Amino acid sequence: MYANAARKSKKIAIQLMIGPGQMEKFSENEIVERLDFSLEALEPDELILSIHEDYGDLARKIVEHCGGKNVNVSLWTMVFADRAASLSRLPLVRDFKGREGYGAIAAWNGMGKGDEKFLFCCPSAMLDDDKGILRAVEAAQEIGAQGVFLDRIRYPSPANGLEYLGACSCSACTKAFYRDNGMDWPDLVREMVNWAAYGREGAVKFRDAHKPAREFRAKMVATAVSRYSEAVHGAGLRVGLDLLAPALSDIVGQDYALLSRNADFIKPMLYCKASAPAGLPLEFRLLMEGLSRSGVETSRARQFVAELSGIEDEHLKAVQLGGSFPASLAASQMSRAKREADGRNDHRADVYAGIELVDHEDYETKINEAARDAYLEALSRENIALCWNILYIPRNHIMAVAKLRKDFQ
Repeated sequence: MYANAARKSKKIAIQLMIGPGQMEKFSENEIVERLDFSLEALEPDELILSIHEDYGDLARKIVEHCGGKNVNVSLWTMVFADRAASLSRLPLVRDFKGREGYGAIAAWNGMGKGDEKFLFCCPSAMLDDDKGILRAVEAAQEIGAQGVFLDRIRYPSPANGLEYLGACSCSACTKAFYRDNGMDWPDLVREMVNWAAYGREGAVKFRDAHKPAREFRAKMVATAVSRYSEAVHGAGLRVGLDLLAPALSDIVGQDYALLSRNADFIKPMLYCKASAPAGLPLEFRLLMEGLSRSGVETSRARQFVAELSGIEDEHLKAVQLGGSFPASLAASQMSRAKREADGRNDHRADVYAGIELVDHEDYETKINEAARDAYLEALSRENIALCWNILYIPRNHIMAVAKLRKDFQ
């Protein structure tokens, strides 16, 4: 298996999330033992650590443990949404009618029900986020981490509801857009629905007609991220970024070239099976559903999304019918991520293919051996990030990745 793995060893990243729920299910010794298993089997280069601020002693123990094995630890930090409770509340993005919250058109039915709320702050407000930036740096330094991993660095995705794909229409954002472009902020959702009626041709027209708005959104996200990155790098720490797959990135204001120039490594979320926000099946199913519920004929909605995303029509049709994407999409999206990250940049960040390998009762998404092997075959030449939490990734999955890495050596 993995016959294409013929190059020198590739890099591995792992993710570890520890909150009250994990502390109820696992003792500290069990957490460290599971971490040890992954460290020994995988010899990873990066650990992305999300840990509740009440568990500082455990965090420092984990960082020290990883340091003895030459593993960099980056503290997982939420930026635009699901921020630390100790930070003051910033204004949320607004849809074109000025509303905050979740949309009514094809929003994910799990939105707002779990610990992660996915309520995104306005990018204009993020330009004054000095407290958040300071806290990100201090929190990493307090536990001895080598870096900060920035997550939720975007506008809302289709999972938030179709209405919020046109955010943000607050006065600060619309004034800034007018100042930069000499025109009023457009109703992007209405325009998307109108152009979607023309299928692929409509997607091209939509992209061209609203290039200023798309570039403005990307600039707003990149500017906020650059302020974090400058502070983190200024403290002598590394910067990692969690990005949606390139097929979704333009929809949420993420420009790989702009963002990667401020990063030491990036992790595209290439989740081809996940039924959760950032999961490609869920996001694209909801996007097509939102267009259809707004009056666009089903096949036209699919053709519009195919052109907008670069994903083949047949794969989107399978998702419309309740299926998922093949692992080959993760490979093509990884190639695109590397290409776009290198564009316009002298600096080259490491790129890790983020794949969901969980199989646990706590997750609706469960990856079996066949899905795992398809991922590893498709991504055999790439850096890989094991997502979402090594506490919930089966040992046989970890050993399969370890075998793949050894095949490179």
